[in-house]
Amino acid sequence: MSSNLNILKWLFALVLIFGGFTVYKIFAVLAVDLGDKEYVWLVKIISEFGLFTSVVISVGFFHHWIIATEERKETEKIFQSVLTKYIDGTVINAKKRGFLGITEKELDFSEIMHSLYPGDYVYWLITFDPRYRHYCREFEVAIKKGVHFRMLVLKDGPTSEHYAQEIIGFGAEEFRQYNRLFLSLLEDIAGRIDEKDGGTLGIFAYDYDNLPSTPLFMVLRKKLKVLEIFNSFYLAEPIGRMPYLHWQTELKNDSCYFFESEQWSMPDLFLDYFQRRWMLERHKLTLIDKEKAPCNDFIYAPASARKKCFSLHGESDTAGTPESI
Repeated sequence: MSSNLNILKWLFALVLIFGGFTVYKIFAVLAVDLGDKEYVWLVKIISEFGLFTSVVISVGFFHHWIIATEERKETEKIFQSVLTKYIDGTVINAKKRGFLGITEKELDFSEIMHSLYPGDYVYWLITFDPRYRHYCREFEVAIKKGVHFRMLVLKDGPTSEHYAQEIIGFGAEEFRQYNRLFLSLLEDIAGRIDEKDGGTLGIFAYDYDNLPSTPLFMVLRKKLKVLEIFNSFYLAEPIGRMPYLHWQTELKNDSCYFFESEQWSMPDLFLDYFQRRWMLERHKLTLIDKEKAPCNDFIYAPASARKKCFSLHGESDTAGTPESI
C-alpha cells in the first residue's frame, strides 16, 4: 500500500512538471496571437504560473533525489555512529552478558513452577515474603514431579528482626511469625517427600548477619541446557513485591566461572555466588556432624537420602558429604 502511494506521488509530480511547462508554452503562444487584446494579461499570468509550477516542482524533485539523498546518507552515518556507541555499550553488551529484561512488577512464581521439568534444579536464596506460603502446594508438586530444590532461607532468631525494621508495614514480631510459618511449611513439605518421588529438597537456614545483597531465584533447565536467573533487591518491600531482573545463558558443565574471561556473564556470576554460599553452609554442617551434635539448620527430603540432598547440580550423590569434604 505504501509503495503504491509513493508511485502515485511521483507520477503526480511528473504530471505537474510537464503539465506546467505545457501550459506555459500553450498560453505563451496564445498571448502572442492575441496581440493587444484587453484580456491578454490574464493569458500571460496563466502562462507564467505554468512555468512557475514546472520550475518549482522540478527543483523539489532534484533536491529530493540528489541533495536530500546525500544529506540522508550523512545523517544516517552520524546516527549510526551514535547508535553504535551507546547501544552497543548498553543493550548489546547487556544482551551479551545474559540480560533479558525486567519483570513488569512481581515475579510470577506460579508460572515458573509450572514450567519446570523432571531433572531441573532450582537454587533459591530468599529472606522474607508473607505470600510464599500460598505457593507451597506448587512447590511440593514440582518436587514430586522430579525437580531438585536447593534453598538458602532466613533462620528464625532475634537477629532476623533487623530485617523487619527495613520493611514497610511489618513489625518485628509479625515478621518472625511469618518467617516461622514459612519454615514450618517447608518442614511439612519435607515430611511428605519420600524416595518414591523423583525430586529432592535441601534447605540451609542462615543468619541475618550473613544476608547477601540480592535475592536470587535460579532455574537450571537440564532439558534445554539453559541457566535462567531472576534477581531483585532488598529495599522497603517484601521481595515478592519487587520487580526482578531476568538473565539467561547456556548451562555449562563445569563450575568455574572467571570474571576475567571475555565470555563472562551475570548468570554465571550469580550461580558461582550461590554455590560458594552453599559450600560454606555445607562446611558448617560438616563440622557439626563431626561433633555429633544436633542440627536444626538443615532441612532435607527424602529422609533416606540425606547425602544426596547435599549435592548441587553436576555433583555426585556423595559429593559434599561429611565423608568426602
